[in-house]
Amino acid sequence: MKPVAISAVLDWIKSEGAVLRVAPSTEITGFASVDLAGPGDASFWLGDTVKSATNANGFASSLLDNVCIGLLFVPRSIMPAVEDAAASGKKFAPGVGCIVPVDNPYHAMVQFLEKFANSIAGNDCAGDDSAGAPFIAPSARVHASAVVEGRVGENAVVGPGCVVMRGATLGANCVLEANVTVYPNVVVGDDCVFQAGAVIGSRGFGFYEYEGRRRPVPHLAGVRIGRGCSFGANSVVAAGFLSPTTIGDNCHFDSFVQVAHNCRLGNNIFMASQSGLAGSVTVEDDVELAGGAQVANHLTLGKGCRIAAKAGVTKSIPAGLTVSGFPAEEITVWRRSMVRLRQMGKK
Repeated sequence: MKPVAISAVLDWIKSEGAVLRVAPSTEITGFASVDLAGPGDASFWLGDTVKSATNANGFASSLLDNVCIGLLFVPRSIMPAVEDAAASGKKFAPGVGCIVPVDNPYHAMVQFLEKFANSIAGNDCAGDDSAGAPFIAPSARVHASAVVEGRVGENAVVGPGCVVMRGATLGANCVLEANVTVYPNVVVGDDCVFQAGAVIGSRGFGFYEYEGRRRPVPHLAGVRIGRGCSFGANSVVAAGFLSPTTIGDNCHFDSFVQVAHNCRLGNNIFMASQSGLAGSVTVEDDVELAGGAQVANHLTLGKGCRIAAKAGVTKSIPAGLTVSGFPAEEITVWRRSMVRLRQMGKK
């Protein structure tokens, strides 16, 4: 791990103009979203937009009253409000060490990652240099055609054609059946099984617009998977942008399942074949998705809800509810609607 001194960051961003606040002793050792960032992290804030339940529109300024972040990019347009607050004796984001006003905080964060991500511990190859070095436990079994540059735990099995990249970690008793790819900054708990062709930690499909063209979003935060999970053939879990895509314990995914970047999944979740989650979806415990069900981005699936086959979810689902159809609605309502439509079609 090579922490980045705040002075190096400020030298890089000096063309942006004066910073709002500087804590000279700050060292940047990682990056995370505002709600998860710590004192050594870099992050960004888009401004005091209308906050949704899943922060799809950004985070409200009230969140900044209680955070502790090393470096924060903020919109330059907030400066008058900051000055007004200071005049009344208040301090904007008191727990942030260094605040940098910029025209476009999102773009500034992407540039920061492109410049410094390989030098800091945000990829979770933390600690000394040996932490990310290849390691295969003596009891693990690795096929001769597999490539292991990461770390493989006790009694794990790495099958033919599999790739475990440097910076990836597999827990004890994990099984990679064949042609499974595990990208850097993926941490897998014990007793997980990956069927043929599964891909874990690949880049997410994300773009943002800047100066008239769409630019790719770097997804460097990786994936965290709990214990006792299983992944069907050709399933994909994409890496997160600033914070990892996370999956809890005892989650099970059929073939051709997609979990997109920044999703946060709880425990005991079941997803049948060809179901998928768009980016930044929150899935609470005990949720089930039937075959072909799809969920739009930045939504929340409440605890214990069920999504019927081929349903299209376009708004958050309350806990315990079963939904069907497109756009998805409570299943008894959907059934009545289908009966009425058939009756009308026969007239």
